[in-house]
Amino acid sequence: MPQATRANPVAPTVAELGEEFELSLRAANKSPATVKTYGTAVRQFAAFLDERGMPAEAVNIRREHVEAFLEHLLATRSASTAKTRHGGLAVFFNWLVEDGELPESPMAKVRAPAVPEQPVPVLTDDQVRALLRVCEGRDFAARRDTAIVRLFLDSGMRRSELANLALDDIDFDMGVATVLGKGRRYRSSPFGSKTALALKKYLRERSRHAHASSP
Repeated sequence: MPQATRANPVAPTVAELGEEFELSLRAANKSPATVKTYGTAVRQFAAFLDERGMPAEAVNIRREHVEAFLEHLLATRSASTAKTRHGGLAVFFNWLVEDGELPESPMAKVRAPAVPEQPVPVLTDDQVRALLRVCEGRDFAARRDTAIVRLFLDSGMRRSELANLALDDIDFDMGVATVLGKGRRYRSSPFGSKTALALKKYLRERSRHAHASSP
């Protein structure tokens, strides 16, 4: 009998492997933010390759393709975005090397873009007072907003950290809020007496809310 001929294997594309990469991140219990950041880098790179008519297969990606993508980001977005995408792609290609899909990463000698230091704008005392005045009141929304603003001012916690706070995360005896930060690591964020008072007033009003049983 004649032997059946085998079709040449088709090399998987960056986009296809990107989907598997995101699954591996979730399987490794990476935070949703990390999965989104790394996944976005791969998807945008795959789209860039397609738009420019560059190789789509991961095995055919070279240093110049990655550098062209980073140059495009620097020209159309920001240095910070380009650096973030660089980090995501570096993790992606290292994962492909570890998985045996590539012999080496095309990013081995691709440097991350330099990000110029930019001072973070800080509210003046008058602006802070004006912000707190907007929150004045005795209803639920006013008490909640005052507690939120004061927690931000005292602790410097991130928006996601504050939004995910539960009742048991607040320790009034110690004057700290326990938050789940980057890398899924817990840390303590201290707050002062004015913030503690604002939280107490909010909790008193919260106890009357229809969803007060929620943590």
